[in-house]
Amino acid sequence: MLTELNTRVLTQPPELHDIALDWSDLCDRCPVTLFQRPEWVLSWVEAFSPHNLRVVEVRSGGMLVGLAPLLIYPRGEERVLAFMGGGVSDYLDLLVDRQREHEIVFAILEAVRQLDDWTTLDLTDLPSSSVLHRTSLTRLATPHDNCSALLLPKTREELLQRLSKRQRANLRYARSRIQLEGGGLVELATADTLPEFMDNLFRLHGSRWSLSGQSGVLADEAVKAFHRQSAPGLLARGLLRLHRLRVAQHVVAVIYTLFAHTTVFCYLQGYDPEFAHLSPGTHLMFWVMVDAIRSGMSKFDLLRGQEAYKQHWRAEIEATHRIQLARLEAVRIASGELVAA
Repeated sequence: MLTELNTRVLTQPPELHDIALDWSDLCDRCPVTLFQRPEWVLSWVEAFSPHNLRVVEVRSGGMLVGLAPLLIYPRGEERVLAFMGGGVSDYLDLLVDRQREHEIVFAILEAVRQLDDWTTLDLTDLPSSSVLHRTSLTRLATPHDNCSALLLPKTREELLQRLSKRQRANLRYARSRIQLEGGGLVELATADTLPEFMDNLFRLHGSRWSLSGQSGVLADEAVKAFHRQSAPGLLARGLLRLHRLRVAQHVVAVIYTLFAHTTVFCYLQGYDPEFAHLSPGTHLMFWVMVDAIRSGMSKFDLLRGQEAYKQHWRAEIEATHRIQLARLEAVRIASGELVAA
């Protein structure tokens, strides 16, 4: 006999911290991305101090089996119910235990229906793996953005063969030029060196974007605060890997990646324009992909954006989706007029 599902709406940050361990356990049981983990979302709350949190938790016999990390924000005359984590997260989603996912989704919708202070439901950045694509709500999904990803082979040699002749040549030239400069050293951040690596990332990311006359996302002090807040916890759990490349004692490139389940998310990178002739970003990116292969990862996700360099790695486009509903339609769905797929 199935245990009854019980829902509760959390509205204060301390309530979220109180369920952090259960939240982490739920992430380990369901196929969500790292951007749904408490280490990420709670740091977002600390850095951006959002108002009007509306986090729906679903429990079965005391066990957390579902979580909808939502908030309400004003947009013109609308009051929009949306996911937390916007702006710094490439994928957003519900967390739902696979054992009873349809029941849990509709328990969340019923709790959402009973909230009386929103006018529009707007769920963006849904990955192709979202639980919502396995319910009738998927018929309402529209394309939202594009990410790029490649499947990783089993060996370094296979990865090289999958690349174009031009990219293989770029890698050879980068390696030889770096050797002529005295050789390169790839270093991995530890708990002790993490602050220094983060400073390198902030500096080089800004340098990279300055080439196009832009400041880049890390120019925002709140975004920097978010990453300083989240990085230690992510590193401690083995979810964050921060690599840097030194050439002749100069830090010339940094890549920030997140390892979760079998996927590597290439989240941020930067390089020193003064060393662009060495192609340090290309050299370090290949090194990080090889590290991922050795770690048993099967997918390398280059995330949002259509920068040309992503195609050099033979990455394929993966669309994200959006589900947008007026309150009345969401009420109909929660009432059962649209049933599970």
